[in-house]
Amino acid sequence: MGIPVFHDDQHGTAIISGAGLVNALEIVGKRIEEVKVVFSGAGAAGIACAKFYVTLGVRRENLVLCDTNGVVYKGRTKGMNPYKEFFAVDTDARTLADAVRGADVFAGVSVKGVLTKEMVKTMANDPVIFAMANPDPEISFEDALDARTDVLMATGRSDYPNQVNNVLGFPYIFRGALDVMASGINDTMKLAASHALARLAREDVPDSVIKAYGGAKIRFGRGYIIPKPLDPRVLLRVAPAVARAAMESGVARRPIENLDAYRDQLESRFGRSKEIMRIVIHKAQRRPGRIVFPEGCEEKILRASQIILDEGIAHPILLGDERVIKERVKILDLELEGCEIVDPASSPKFDEYASKFYEMRKRKGVTRSDARELLSRPIDYGMMMVHAGDADGIVAGLTQGYPDTIRPALQIIKPRAGLSVVAGLYMLIFKKEVIFITDGTVNFEPTAEEVAEIALLAAEKVTGFDIEPRIAMLAFSNFGSTRHPLAQKMARAAELVKRRMPDLMVDGEMMADTAVDPGIVDALYPFSTLRGGANLLVCPDLQSANITVKLLGKIGGADTVGPILLGMRKPVYLLIPGNEVADIVNSTAMAVRDAQETGEPQGPPVARPPMLTTVYE
Repeated sequence: MGIPVFHDDQHGTAIISGAGLVNALEIVGKRIEEVKVVFSGAGAAGIACAKFYVTLGVRRENLVLCDTNGVVYKGRTKGMNPYKEFFAVDTDARTLADAVRGADVFAGVSVKGVLTKEMVKTMANDPVIFAMANPDPEISFEDALDARTDVLMATGRSDYPNQVNNVLGFPYIFRGALDVMASGINDTMKLAASHALARLAREDVPDSVIKAYGGAKIRFGRGYIIPKPLDPRVLLRVAPAVARAAMESGVARRPIENLDAYRDQLESRFGRSKEIMRIVIHKAQRRPGRIVFPEGCEEKILRASQIILDEGIAHPILLGDERVIKERVKILDLELEGCEIVDPASSPKFDEYASKFYEMRKRKGVTRSDARELLSRPIDYGMMMVHAGDADGIVAGLTQGYPDTIRPALQIIKPRAGLSVVAGLYMLIFKKEVIFITDGTVNFEPTAEEVAEIALLAAEKVTGFDIEPRIAMLAFSNFGSTRHPLAQKMARAAELVKRRMPDLMVDGEMMADTAVDPGIVDALYPFSTLRGGANLLVCPDLQSANITVKLLGKIGGADTVGPILLGMRKPVYLLIPGNEVADIVNSTAMAVRDAQETGEPQGPPVARPPMLTTVYE
C-alpha cells in the first residue's frame, strides 16, 4: 500500500498564505471573490499559490500574474508556458507597477525589492501584502509600513509579524493523510488545512505560546493572522481536518470512525498530562456544571471562560462589575455568550444571602452589618452561591493567597459531614507516570489520625482519575529503622488507613526513595504490602509536602495540577497568582467532575462547536 505524495514545498506556502489571506480579508472587510490579486513570481511556488487562491475563492479574472517579463497577458509569447497561460488575462497592464495600481492583494514569491514604496502607495485602501521571498522579502516590513499605515503585511521571516512558515503545514497535513492512508493529497484536503489554520488564528492564544514568543500579547488582528509555528494546537486542528476532508472526498483508504477519539490520541503525544486532563474534560462535558469565578474581571479568567464555553466544559458565572467585565470582554475580542455576570452588590439574591450568612455566623461574632459587608466581597458571595445551590462549584484564588480563599470556604461551604480535616492534593505529571502528593496546602502538623483521614480523602480523589492509589506514608526512616515520634506518627497513620480501608494498598513509614523504587522494596522489605511503587505520597507535615511539590515541579520537570481541596461539601478549587489560563480551565473541568459526583449539575448542556479541541499548556 502506497503513501500519499505531497508534491513540493510550494503547496505548503500556498496553504499557509491562504489561511492568512482569509483572515486578512476578514480584518479589512473585503470579500475574496471581489478582490484584485497581483502575484509577483510565476515559478512553481507562484503558480501553486495562485491556483490555491483561486480554489479559495479568488476569481481568476481578478488575478494578475507577473514574472521577470512583466504581466502575463493574453497574446503574450515571450517566456510563456501552459502553466502561465492558465492565468493570462485581458489587460493593458504590462509591468508590475501597472498591475498593482488599485490592487487589494500583493502576493510575492519572487525576489528582493521588486515591490517599491511608490507601488504600495498606488494600491487600494487597506492593502494586503504577502512578501514571501526568503531571506529578503519583495519589500521590507519597514518600507511597506512607511509607505502606507493601513498595510496588512505578512512575510516569510520570523522576526516580523505574520510569518508564512511551511512548518505549520507539512507535518500536520502528512499526519492526517497518513492516518487515513489517503491515496493522495487533493484540493479538498488543502482547503481544510488552510481553513483550520485560519480558524485557529482567531482563537485565544495559550500562555505557553505567548511565553515562547517573548511574553507580548498575541491576539487576532493585523499583527496576527497566521498561527505561530510553535503553537502545539496546530497538530490538533490541521491533522483531523485533513483526515476528515480525505474521507469526505473519497481518497481515504482507512477511514477513522471517531474523530474525537483521534484528536485525543494526537493530544496524548504531547505528554501524560494532556492525556489525563483530556479524560477529565470529557467527563465534564457530559454534564457541564455552573462554576462561579469571584475574580470575574481578571483577564485570565475571561480568556479561560472562552475556552470553557468553546469546549463545553461548564457554564461560567463571572462575579464583578458588569460594565467592567463587558468592557474587558470587548477589548479581548471574546464572545462569552453563555456566561452569567453577577455583581454581588446589586444582585437580587444579596439580601437573601446576607440573611443566611448572618444566621450561619451570628455566634461567631458576625453582626448583620458585618454579614452585608462580607457578602459584598466576590469571594464570600461566590461561596454563598455554591452553598445555596445557585452554583455547582467555585474556582478562586488568582489574586489572593490560599488562606483568603480557604477561610470563607470553611466558613460557608464547610467540610463534608463526619470529617475532621480538609486537605490539599497536588497531581504531578511526568512523562511516564503520575504522582500525587498531600498535604502541602492546609494542615501544618497533622496528627496520625488526621494524616490517615487525609490519605483516605486523597485516595478517593486519585480513584476519581481512574488511577488505583498506591499509598506511601513518608518519613525519614524505613519501617521502624529510627524510633522517633515523627516516624512513628506515619506508621500509626498507615495502620489506621489499613483498618478503615483494608483493600487499599498502603504502607509506611518509609523514605521517599523506598516509596517510589519497587526494587528497594523487593530487595530489602519484601514484607511490605506496597507493590509497584507508590503513586500517592502522604507527607508528615505541610512544610515537607510543599517543598517536595515545588522542587519536583521546577527541577523535576513535572506538570503540576493543584492544589485540589479535599473534603469539602461542594467543589472548591484553589488558584494561585501565577496560574495560567490552562490551569484555570483544568481546575474548572475538575470542579465540574466533582460536582457530578457530589450532586447532579444543574446547568443545561453547552453547545460545543465541532472539531474544537484545545491543548492546555
